[in-house]
Amino acid sequence: MVEGAFLAALTVILYLSSIYIPFFGFLLSFLCPIPVMFLVIRWDLKTGLLAAGVASLVVFAFAGILQALVCLLGFSFLGVIMGLAIKRGLEWLEVIAWGTMISLLSKVALMGLALLLIGENPVAQSIAIMEDVLNQNSKFLGDVGEEGVKMLIQVIRLSLPGILIVASLFDTVLNFILGSWVGKKIDILFPEIPPFSLWRLPRSVAWVFILGWILVIFGGVTFWGQVGLNVQIVTQTLFLVQGASVIYFFLDKRIASQILKVIIVLFLAIQPLFSTLIAWVGVFDTWFDFRKTKGT
Repeated sequence: MVEGAFLAALTVILYLSSIYIPFFGFLLSFLCPIPVMFLVIRWDLKTGLLAAGVASLVVFAFAGILQALVCLLGFSFLGVIMGLAIKRGLEWLEVIAWGTMISLLSKVALMGLALLLIGENPVAQSIAIMEDVLNQNSKFLGDVGEEGVKMLIQVIRLSLPGILIVASLFDTVLNFILGSWVGKKIDILFPEIPPFSLWRLPRSVAWVFILGWILVIFGGVTFWGQVGLNVQIVTQTLFLVQGASVIYFFLDKRIASQILKVIIVLFLAIQPLFSTLIAWVGVFDTWFDFRKTKGT
């Protein structure tokens, strides 16, 4: 009970800090699921759910019902599910798969609750604000700039499901990595992750990637074209990670400094041209196995 109360209080502190501290608070938000995750791993599901409920009630007292729901559904529940998956001995990919699904469902539920409680969809509101900012800047570029902004906003609206899936995957992976790192300090075991240089997707994902391209090319602006666009966004993100893994593998043979290797990979991954090339490296790696990882 003492440990549960302490970790519930830590969840509240992290979440309220993520609201009221500019920029740095955004980084703290990624730590919010970890205390509840540890409770479930060390004790049981009931203890984790109780701590999540208590933390949400305290947040409600300080920040209102909407923030309490975000704390519960957006962070604590993710920690509960990931902790339960780890406690049951699932592999790291299974933990991330379950976490991603729960994170996605939580985001959808939060959008629905926000629409019900305040009459506005926060995602649609954010897109509208982005559209206003882009429209103001496009005036300096004339008609071509305005057309480009309209096309960009349209693509964002059509690809919202894929963006939410990628964001959910990012949340889950980051929480898993941070939890694993903190867990090592306090003797909480997480499923072992293979070295980043050996990460590799199954070939079936490459076929889904190709299917996404086919749907985009032949589907156009139809429903199937929209499905293809979202499939492409998700699978291309996955192959960007695999391509970065390939690059890291070969850098590892020539560069000793881990920090320098990470900087190089991140720099290439955030460049639009290079990121596309790296994603295709990941696609071709599923067939040609550039690193000869089979059997390793």
